[in-house]
Amino acid sequence: MSKKKFIDKEISKYVLRRDYSKIEKNFNEPNLLNLQKNAFHKFIDTELEGTIKSIFPIKSIGGRYSLEYIGMKLEKPKRSEKEARNEGKTYDRPLYVDLAIVDNESGEVKKTTKSSKNKASNTDGIFFASIPMITEKGTFIVNGIEKFVISQIVRSPGAYILTKSQIKLSNSRKRIQEGYICEILPAKGTLFFIFMAENKDFIQVMFRDAIGESTHTIPITAFLKALGLNKEEILNIFANHKSIKNSLDNEIYNEKDVFETDELINLRKNLNSSDSNRSYGVDTKLRELFKKYSSLKSQLEAEGKNAEKQKELNEVINNIISEKAAKDLVINLSISTKNIDSKFRLSNKETTYQSIIYNHFFSNKSFDLSKAGRFKMARKMRLSERLYQRVLAEDLKDINGKVVIKKNTLIQKHELDTIKQLTKEGKLGIVHNVNLDERISKMANVVKYEKINVYQDNDSQDEFIPIIGTDTSLDKPTLSISDILSITSYVINLDYDIGFYDDIDHLGNKRLKLIDELLKTRAQAGLVRIEKFINDKLAIADGANKSQEQSEEQEPKKSLTVKSIINTKPFQISFKEFFNSHQLTQFLDQQNPLAELTNKRRISAMGPGGISREDPNLDIRDVHYSHYGKICPIETPEGMNIGLIMSLATYASTDENGFLITPYRIVKNGVITDEIRWLTALSEDEYIIACSNLNVEKNKFKEDKVLCRYRSSWEFFDVKDVDFIDISPKQVVSIAASSIPFLENDDANRALMGANMQRQATPLISPIAPIVGTGNEYKIAHDSGMAAVYDGEKDGTVSYVDGGTIKIKSGSEEKVYELTKFNKSNQNTCNNQVPIVSVGEKVTKGTTIADGPAMSNGELALGQNVLVAFTTWSGYNYEDAIILSKRLFMEDIFTSIHIVEYSVDCLKTKNGDEEITRDIPNVSESSKKYLDDEGIIMVGAEVKEGDVLVGKISPKGQVELTSEEKLLQAIFGDKSKNHKETSLKVPHGGEGTVAMVKRFKVEDDYELNADVIEQIKVYVVQKRKIQIGDKMAGRHGNKGIISKIVPVEDMPHLEDGTTIDIMLNPLGVPSRMNIGQILELHLGLAMKKLTLSKVLELYYDKKPASDFSLWFGIHEEASRNLIKNLEKILNEKQIKSLDQANKEFTDFDLSLALSRSGISREKLIYKTATPVFEGVNRTDLKEAMTEAGIDPINGKLGEGKSGKFNLIDGRTGEYFDGEVSVGIMYMLKLDHMVDDKIHSRAVGPYSKITQQPLGGKSQNGGQRFGEMEVWALEAYGAAHNLRELLTIKSDDVKGRNNTYNAIIKGKPIPESGLPESFKLLTKQLQGLGLQVSITKELGKANNNNFKDINEYISNITNNAIKNDEDQQIIEEMDI
Repeated sequence: MSKKKFIDKEISKYVLRRDYSKIEKNFNEPNLLNLQKNAFHKFIDTELEGTIKSIFPIKSIGGRYSLEYIGMKLEKPKRSEKEARNEGKTYDRPLYVDLAIVDNESGEVKKTTKSSKNKASNTDGIFFASIPMITEKGTFIVNGIEKFVISQIVRSPGAYILTKSQIKLSNSRKRIQEGYICEILPAKGTLFFIFMAENKDFIQVMFRDAIGESTHTIPITAFLKALGLNKEEILNIFANHKSIKNSLDNEIYNEKDVFETDELINLRKNLNSSDSNRSYGVDTKLRELFKKYSSLKSQLEAEGKNAEKQKELNEVINNIISEKAAKDLVINLSISTKNIDSKFRLSNKETTYQSIIYNHFFSNKSFDLSKAGRFKMARKMRLSERLYQRVLAEDLKDINGKVVIKKNTLIQKHELDTIKQLTKEGKLGIVHNVNLDERISKMANVVKYEKINVYQDNDSQDEFIPIIGTDTSLDKPTLSISDILSITSYVINLDYDIGFYDDIDHLGNKRLKLIDELLKTRAQAGLVRIEKFINDKLAIADGANKSQEQSEEQEPKKSLTVKSIINTKPFQISFKEFFNSHQLTQFLDQQNPLAELTNKRRISAMGPGGISREDPNLDIRDVHYSHYGKICPIETPEGMNIGLIMSLATYASTDENGFLITPYRIVKNGVITDEIRWLTALSEDEYIIACSNLNVEKNKFKEDKVLCRYRSSWEFFDVKDVDFIDISPKQVVSIAASSIPFLENDDANRALMGANMQRQATPLISPIAPIVGTGNEYKIAHDSGMAAVYDGEKDGTVSYVDGGTIKIKSGSEEKVYELTKFNKSNQNTCNNQVPIVSVGEKVTKGTTIADGPAMSNGELALGQNVLVAFTTWSGYNYEDAIILSKRLFMEDIFTSIHIVEYSVDCLKTKNGDEEITRDIPNVSESSKKYLDDEGIIMVGAEVKEGDVLVGKISPKGQVELTSEEKLLQAIFGDKSKNHKETSLKVPHGGEGTVAMVKRFKVEDDYELNADVIEQIKVYVVQKRKIQIGDKMAGRHGNKGIISKIVPVEDMPHLEDGTTIDIMLNPLGVPSRMNIGQILELHLGLAMKKLTLSKVLELYYDKKPASDFSLWFGIHEEASRNLIKNLEKILNEKQIKSLDQANKEFTDFDLSLALSRSGISREKLIYKTATPVFEGVNRTDLKEAMTEAGIDPINGKLGEGKSGKFNLIDGRTGEYFDGEVSVGIMYMLKLDHMVDDKIHSRAVGPYSKITQQPLGGKSQNGGQRFGEMEVWALEAYGAAHNLRELLTIKSDDVKGRNNTYNAIIKGKPIPESGLPESFKLLTKQLQGLGLQVSITKELGKANNNNFKDINEYISNITNNAIKNDEDQQIIEEMDI
């Protein structure tokens, strides 16, 4: 890890970068897609079968029939990935499950036979579902569309110690509790608390009832009694603690109260009554039960006299107390007992209320902690968690009675490690058994707990308190009595400052639900419905349905088969719904390779059971110190979803429990080893971790004390105390953020925008990788899934290459790679692969053999390297606007290709079949000139808005024709009378060139939707040049809209005549604090100038053409041509040495050599890599600029001072007043293009209710003229404009019709009428009981009718008021 200035690092055969990284990695970076791919394969390989198997065998209630699982098989996919994309189908594999029904009386076994859907297979079984399969790119193809399932980050199941918590009830109600709280959160089941409320000195449990209507709170001792613990055992476990005693005093389950319940008192009154009518109807069993209770009560009273039977009697009474407590809990929690009795009967177990409680809390079917929850529970509730810095109140002995740690010892790290190790080996004598009733022991097995007594106060050491830990040997993903005891102890301990509260936002308390878990949940939901259906069918077959007659009963028994009792539709629907409409299943973002890769590494806190985007809680959304190396602190959306949608950090992965992990290098005694360990956020809290950019030499720290992080703080630690060191500085941020050079010099808000906007970059037709990169470009493009990568196990040789195919021979085998050619992506960009290898080239596994979109020589290439100046220019770049040189327009530097798919179905209708034809009624020949004989557009045709793409006619409703009409129709073939034209036409803004036409016919054995005879897809390609209104951006959040495209001759230029490509506003830098763009500008120019000297250096060193290819990314043939042309020009100029060439060979000469060699000047670049947080610093930049002949400060070296240059205005030839920063910056063209946004409306649809125009481009809507805009016109007094906008241009139905007619006929525009909204207002008032009517007469004065208020006013001001009526009218009008 020694510090270096730079090395020329070879990344691939055609990619070399000057690498300024300061840290040696020695770390094999994992594939960025493996997370979800591995999770899906885990589901298919193991979890799917386990999930299906879990519901079998299913037995009938009578026990006669049972449905047994034999096996399952996934068949091969019906179609390939390519066929699925082309045909709009799903890439999936059919799942068949082999089952057998066993008649336990006759011993007959009936197996499933081959399914009708499974004729081609040798597998017997029932068709369960078609399961979409993951592709090599990590995506799913569903209905021809590539989709991806993003991971969900959720709270991990387990136990949490909090000061405040809540239980959510129905109707958005909450029950909030404060105090010392332990929240038990299961993966499946009902959340409940064990807590000590504020100002109360006893422990309680709060449950939510089964239906979610209310909560129920009981003392903890009542819950423990319901679980089979008696009073003596509870007091013994908790050492007679006062909180437990108080809990016992606050509940009614004791020897006295159990015989004095309301139920028994009422029953006693009933039975003792002399009135026979009152006791009539009392059940005989109740009488017997009451006698037993009375007898027990008498024995209890006589207990002191007969001590021999005391123990036996106590057992019976404790059983009664326990069962009573369990019964009350079952009733209060509304636990359903409907299906429990039959289940216990089938397993020959006794049905008690205690068994129902055990089934509810300790069965993984109803209360599942999950593997992660068990891990969290064991970690939090282990004894060692609370022992640190406590003084022992007893000797700690091993299982042989030997003292390990003496009494009164303060537990430090060494002692704690000893306790942990001995506990793990089971050698410490701290494990105790819980004394349970015999029948409860059968259900709960042996219950163990760990217990150590410590002093309540370390100083006074007068009273002790037990610390109880859970049984660490438990591995079942369910709750146990041991957990309940340890949680109760933890809550008691909190009152003595023993234990720690949990930070709910800590990443150690959150985990990722990957696709395997999401699919498993869906599969379980489908299987529950299947199980219910099977149970119902088996019950009928078994004769359990007593309502059936015997004769009816026999029939199903005879015809009982596996197919007759199983319905797999729910299972099929579960998977179909998941991949079609689940919140976490999204269209894959295929805008560019970075967008696709980022989409696959995205995690969401939203989704089922997650957080709502309307939740205003900032703590949930904020960056947490535990995110370090696992979740990117920068990349997140800017809107409502901020902090809820995140990206994984560069090296982040998950462990077996779903917790996020990141790699660290182990440090031993101050020496950095090459051993890697992956740590979770909780594990990190136990270690001291150094950052990677420290001064290190030969794996040793140079300083004695180094800056490290411990939990949330950064401090200086002795090197011997350091446990781990970071792998790389970029492991903190995501792949998108790590591809921003000089990220460390940008404000975080702008870096966020830069990371997000790179994903919106449109692939260009001639992509070029950035001069100033970060070294991540190759890895991103390689792992994105858009490049073609050689995946053979052995090294191979390219045997054949053309535009669409690459063949690679490895030994006797030959692999053929069919490249993607001009396919439409989900975002309508052009997905095209171009070979970058040549025949005879050697390739190894993982080599990129073809570029995808936005790639250059296997590197990510989202934009273009352009010459940028930070200067104003006649105000055209005001407010972040961008001024562009026309060169970029003319030379197609920022030109992109877009492909739009138009589809039409030919249907069967009730009136007859639709028909694809060229003979379209009421369409001129000019509109059909590009249609072929069948009525389909020809490939290559230039189409514009309104042109017919596919001619189609649909039959009208049946109309009775006369004989004459039938004859004429038969003779002339006139279809216009009984057919209407329903052709596919080019929509507004859809002009372009037809690139491809696909036809799918039922008669050609294509699977189409119901009633579809034929489907035709037409692909129209648009070539979009850069234009005014398009959005552009750099990589530092510096975005803007193109305001002017200036002729090249008018653009400012340098003194050597080099014209500027783009002018940006310098005012956009200081306030935004994204200084990285300025550093990129200077370094980019330095590297471009160094390209010339590097070309000459390679030439005079007699380097081969392959070296030119490596250094500058051009192919060998082009390199050979370049060497020849360089030789010619150097000879012409009589240049003999490298020193002479550096002085006399100019950039113009190089451009000439390149032009003769057929190489673009933009493509010959000497690239650099400045990785985030460890790249080019101030000194490196100065040295690079000096090397390139640019003055980095203010001396007289070269052309520029401080990287600034004198610019000349192309219009006037005059110098600009001051020097201007000029350099090379990487600029992107974003997806927000003016062609997609420009919109105008002349006529269009109107809302049915308000009769106002609709809004939005997709509806061909109008621009809303709102209330505030009305105020503006009112302020100007523009009454006529305002009336026009509010009436005929809005909702004056009659007025707009009259206006339209007047325009067509060339007549004057008529007066507007009443708006529809005004009529609605009057109807509203009438609905309120007010008589409102509209009249045109304003009043009568001098027997004249006035239609206009202004006319009336002018009349009365010219004439004196004649009578009281006029005065009244004036007052009413408030004149």
